[in-house]
Amino acid sequence: MPGPAYRAHTFSQMSSVLNAHLSRLGGEFRPCSDFDISTLYSLQRTLARLADPTLLSTYPVNDGRSPARMPSNDIASNTVLDLNSDENTIFRDGLCHSVVLALVHHLSTQAREIVISSQTALPLLPLTRHRQAREVPANSRVFLDYEQRVSCQQCHTGTIKAAEWRNATLPPPLPVDKKQPGRERLRSCDYQNVPKCGPCEGLGGRRWGDGSDAFMSIECTPLAWPRDVPNAERVVGRYPAKGSARISGDTRSPVAVRPDVPGNYSALNATLYLDWTVANGSSGVSRQRYDFSDAAQLYLQSAAQRRAMKSGAMVTIVPTRALCVCEAAIAGNMHVESFVEHEALDPLDLAASQGGLTYLGRVNVSLDGADTRSAIADHWLKWAFHFLVDADLQSSTHGLPLRLYGPLGVRQVFSHWTTEDPTLTNPGLWTIPKGCLVKADECNEFVDRA
Repeated sequence: MPGPAYRAHTFSQMSSVLNAHLSRLGGEFRPCSDFDISTLYSLQRTLARLADPTLLSTYPVNDGRSPARMPSNDIASNTVLDLNSDENTIFRDGLCHSVVLALVHHLSTQAREIVISSQTALPLLPLTRHRQAREVPANSRVFLDYEQRVSCQQCHTGTIKAAEWRNATLPPPLPVDKKQPGRERLRSCDYQNVPKCGPCEGLGGRRWGDGSDAFMSIECTPLAWPRDVPNAERVVGRYPAKGSARISGDTRSPVAVRPDVPGNYSALNATLYLDWTVANGSSGVSRQRYDFSDAAQLYLQSAAQRRAMKSGAMVTIVPTRALCVCEAAIAGNMHVESFVEHEALDPLDLAASQGGLTYLGRVNVSLDGADTRSAIADHWLKWAFHFLVDADLQSSTHGLPLRLYGPLGVRQVFSHWTTEDPTLTNPGLWTIPKGCLVKADECNEFVDRA
């Protein structure tokens, strides 16, 4: 079983993790799309000649992962010129997986160093997992060959059970707004954008649709770019380990990573409660609760569940309907240090260019929730989420979150923060009501069955 530093929840995330490790080997690594099939085959032949017999014995000789599978026996020996565009891309990406697998797992350390130093460039893993398509049927030899070659990802992935959440590959950046070029970057900006996101980009605003023409941009003025704020003066993006806050804003329905239907946007008003027994989450239970006007949702996750990559429990309570259901959460609890550099619970720790944490600068914003005050904030970006933390030394909420925004998810504006244990005023906050319907094993350690 690979260690935490070599695991992730999705195919795309895992490719990014492994690419980060490849980049640390030295030499020149480039995106798979920069290579053609003949070059990749040449690399595969070179690696096959240098393969260590002891390491090769790890795989059966008829396994598609073995370099002993020479190109002369492969489908490309007589069909590569007949591939359509989709097949060519799938086949090329499969070869990149094979080359990386051989480089990392089939060579001695000395042989690998020779290859890295002697090659002009080597491929990185593709970030996209190809699926059956009309142009490339599932029984296509190209598709079947590809499925074998990407098997390393199947050994490294984690446990998000819901199929619709397994692929966390972000959609490409929005097209340039025809009426107001650059407005699309205000609505949505992430690590994929070129040029990189500026201090006021990607913060969105009040929304009524998915496009750059369907939102009201938050008022924002850049105060300093990243180069102008020394690391020691940047305010860390951290939630309090214990505390509560009111949330206003809006949310998309359905929340999506890669939406296939237009979103509906509705107002969001709730109270957030947090309780992490240990601030860095290394031990104890992490608890999170949202109270809405007519319902509540609890997210509970033990240290043992975190270590086992189990998502924990989600409890939905609707008092007016005498309803309580406990089921497995879609993902583990939000880390209170999600926006902290090199966070202990983030095994990926990706580079900024791959979706990891990046600092975008200091801004002055007019908050766009129930709290409408002007605020000085430090702007952090991680994956698709933009996080503003109070950077005003004179503010009563200095160091606390001001706003969280995901372009296809929530816009949360925080106010009325407290940083004390919320059970001091509400002792039963984390108690699951008796008689709650239990639908998952993840609930068992939190439910009082007495």
